[in-house]
Amino acid sequence: MSTPRIGEIALARGVTATWWYTVVGVVSFVAFTGMFWVLWAWASPALDAPWRLPVAIAGGAAWIASSVFLLLDYRPSVHATRDGERHPRSPLNMTGFALAALGALLLGVGTSSVLAAVGVLGFVLAVRPWTPGVRWRVVVGATVLVTALVFVEASSFTRQGIPSNAFSAPAFFIMMLPTMTAFSLWWWEIILELDRARAAESQLAATRERLRLANDVHDLQGHHLQVIALQLELAERLLTKDPAAAAEQIRAAQGAVDEARAGTRALATSFRGVPLPDELENAADLLRAAGHDVRMHVGPGTASAPVAVLGPIVRESVTNVLKHGDGARARIELSRDGDTWLYRMVNDAADRTESAEADIAWGSGLTGMGERLESSGGEVEAWNDGTSFTVQVRLPIAAQHAAASTEGHA
Repeated sequence: MSTPRIGEIALARGVTATWWYTVVGVVSFVAFTGMFWVLWAWASPALDAPWRLPVAIAGGAAWIASSVFLLLDYRPSVHATRDGERHPRSPLNMTGFALAALGALLLGVGTSSVLAAVGVLGFVLAVRPWTPGVRWRVVVGATVLVTALVFVEASSFTRQGIPSNAFSAPAFFIMMLPTMTAFSLWWWEIILELDRARAAESQLAATRERLRLANDVHDLQGHHLQVIALQLELAERLLTKDPAAAAEQIRAAQGAVDEARAGTRALATSFRGVPLPDELENAADLLRAAGHDVRMHVGPGTASAPVAVLGPIVRESVTNVLKHGDGARARIELSRDGDTWLYRMVNDAADRTESAEADIAWGSGLTGMGERLESSGGEVEAWNDGTSFTVQVRLPIAAQHAAASTEGHA
């Protein structure tokens, strides 16, 4: 199994963070709805019995607790369903149902409202992991029922002399709760599906690369091995009749071995290489994982930049930032400036008390960069303006073609 890239880990963390944002949003909406019903029990003149307020408060608390338990059970249930597994009833699920039933009973009694109790049950229906298509029919049905009860109870309170606008806030929240809950969970499931699609696409791309590598190796080695076998067989037959011709065939076989070795080396190099934009993305992911605020600018056409030359430069500059930077901000740039590739890494300057040590370390790193660039006609510059440290590399595009030609003849 391949180790996940930092970017993939970040995406997985993003899906988890989105889930917790969803949970907080739904629970907060439930809490606001319960608060409005408690305020209704406290302020309504028709509910003058002193015991109703604490009962309504207890019902609201039980409802909020049930929402937490049901949502905690919802996520593993969705994962199990999408993996084709059956999610067994868990203590979280049973506790959530029990607290929801208790909350509906207490809130209904405390507020003297059937609507409050039915609203709690509507929320429970909305937070269940229904199969596709079923949830929205259930939510629409629950919303229609709650809306009908809103008009029934509003007219009942009006006949008792209670203004309908006093009832509007709790009625509105309880009416919107099933739809809002369903939309929040649906949105999270979309993000989860997108993440799964991204993972499947990544696995498919890796499988295609393996198949391409297998085909390339088969074509390359199969051809050369067949030629070598024929040449050696011919040399064996000519060995007693014509030693000179046999020696010529042996030399030809040696040449085929050299060609196979060069082809294998070139094939391995092509698969080992990473496009420079991907190299820069990896560098940005690494710096972000270390706590840096990273800004990156990659100009057009940079996919053709020479990764064999600039790739090690990128990795070396990232290492220096991690070792000697302040750890707050970094900027990565790669662009084409006329007939030159321009790479720049900018980061926070090291603290002045460590400036001497930092300069020595950076000098050592820059020396290695310069040695890598020397054979390609490139140059490296560095400067510290007191607030930031900049490493700038210039590499002639003509040198890139020369390097590619040299690799082709290796």
